[in-house]
Amino acid sequence: MQSGWGREPGRRCYKQGSAGLTIAGAVLIALGLLLLFLCIPGWAWAALAGLVFIGAGYLLLRLGRAGR
Repeated sequence: MQSGWGREPGRRCYKQGSAGLTIAGAVLIALGLLLLFLCIPGWAWAALAGLVFIGAGYLLLRLGRAGR
């Protein structure tokens, strides 16, 4: 078995996340939270759209940070 003592250290390459997806995700989450809080006593469909925006924003944040 090789112990690895004779090998030179290798360079690790990481995927870079997309800053655009991260920003878009944060904006969608903020928009969704704003709609949700403004529409709690009001129209339920707008609150549901707010939840969809939050979900889409979270997904974009995860995709934007996938390589980090």
